[in-house]
Amino acid sequence: MVDVLVLAPTSPDLRGLRAALGDGLDGHVGALHVRAKPIGVGLPAAGVGAARRIERYQPRAVLLLGTCGIYPGQAGYQPHDVLVAQQVHLLSHDVDAHRAAFPDPMSVRLAANAAMCAGLTATRGRLVNVASPLAETRDDTLAGSVPATHGCQAEHLEAFSLAHACQLLQVPFGVVLAITHVVGSYGRDDFRRFHRQSSLAAAEVVVGWLHAGAPGLPHRA
Repeated sequence: MVDVLVLAPTSPDLRGLRAALGDGLDGHVGALHVRAKPIGVGLPAAGVGAARRIERYQPRAVLLLGTCGIYPGQAGYQPHDVLVAQQVHLLSHDVDAHRAAFPDPMSVRLAANAAMCAGLTATRGRLVNVASPLAETRDDTLAGSVPATHGCQAEHLEAFSLAHACQLLQVPFGVVLAITHVVGSYGRDDFRRFHRQSSLAAAEVVVGWLHAGAPGLPHRA
């Protein structure tokens, strides 16, 4: 029975777990059974992928592992810094500009498990709010508006879809991301430059949490 299911958009995001879990990304860290799987890139693919993995493995909790962009105009962040999401927001720039609207019953803001957040940030990592748009924000003005409009510091395309799958399936979740770039017109180049080391930095925090006994991991319902 899986205790912690670690999910990521792509297999390279999981590279930092191989030393702890083996090449099959399925093993034990102490008494915890941990399995890691990719779920796909983008909101639609990741939502379906996460739901399928959760239904199959029935974990005690889910962790999203990956890299992210930081919104411009915020001091104190640099590549390889590790962030832990306390809230995940669905982002639409058209909604922000009043050109579109979310239907009232629609979930647009979800909270990660508070105990897991505390455990994951006990030794390293900063609590932030993460925004998930349908597509990468490339416009610098739009990117700079998100912190004030939404109170979000980082952008990750798949975070909301995973959080929503966890909410529907009633599984606690956490989110661990490392910074690769500043969101905006130059983000793609820095993403390529820093992705490998940032993915390893995020995985290091997760592995350390697991070796510590996964403080904050909820008991199975």
